[in-house]
Amino acid sequence: MGNTLIVFASNHGTVEKCARELFRQIDGKVDICNLNRRDFLPDLSGYDTVIVGGSIHSGQIQEEISSFCNENLELLVTKRLGLFINCIYSGEKAQQQLDGAFPEVLRRKAVARDYFGGEVDKLKLSFWERVVTTRMIEQGDLVVAISRERIERFANIISSVNEPEY
Repeated sequence: MGNTLIVFASNHGTVEKCARELFRQIDGKVDICNLNRRDFLPDLSGYDTVIVGGSIHSGQIQEEISSFCNENLELLVTKRLGLFINCIYSGEKAQQQLDGAFPEVLRRKAVARDYFGGEVDKLKLSFWERVVTTRMIEQGDLVVAISRERIERFANIISSVNEPEY
């Protein structure tokens, strides 16, 4: 089995919940790194597979994830790669957000890419985040739930890629 690193940033806990679910479901040795709680990053060269995940706010992935991808681009393209986002859109809009979240070279390289839905915990949101999110939910066809099925499918793809080749 390969070594997998899950790198994520989580502002309100939803991405962390999804990253931890992936951690439980992926076969082999798996480490997890929350960029919001780390002063340093594990050595990426020690991993066969790297999964990168974050959430979309105002149409953009978190700066921590964007910076991580840009700073480690050359090394990431040498790895088996998985990319995920959390957002409250579904369908084409969620796919657009997923496509816009990561550099094109990483999107092409990824063996697994998906969006896992989202949650809204109004107690964890600032006043303005609550106002904006409430309006978005009222105006759109939004999915305010995490998709366990998408997480499981993603984990199965990553685990099958981690199978040793004979």
